[in-house]
Amino acid sequence: MSPRLRRAHRLVELADSAERAARARAADAERRVAAARARESQAEARWLQEACVREAYLVGAADLEQRGAYLRTLRAIADAARCSADAVAAEEKQRAQEVVAAATERRKLELWRDRIDQSDRAEEDRRERIGADELAARITRSRA
Repeated sequence: MSPRLRRAHRLVELADSAERAARARAADAERRVAAARARESQAEARWLQEACVREAYLVGAADLEQRGAYLRTLRAIADAARCSADAVAAEEKQRAQEVVAAATERRKLELWRDRIDQSDRAEEDRRERIGADELAARITRSRA
């Protein structure tokens, strides 16, 4: 195996491990998106449930103010959960792009390695043919 081919094999191995790492990061990001979306839906459901409750004990302005503050807090939590889920989803898209880039790079290196291998084989075949031709020429000269 030629030194170029050994280097190419090593680069393909490194690209393969980089692709596996990118896929692992993408899978982790996908799990985090699912968890963030679940938190978002829970926070939204809680706010909606609390906003729909009609409570009989609200008798004064202070009760209404306290209830309004509670609902605003729940709404802020739901909005923060949505922002967090959107940020994690954007990160997931970035990780998916990294997987595509890593797979493309690995494939390019595989093609380059294969071309080197074909070139080395062709060179070896050419040398064998030259050697066979020289041997045949020597045999022909010695007979003459």
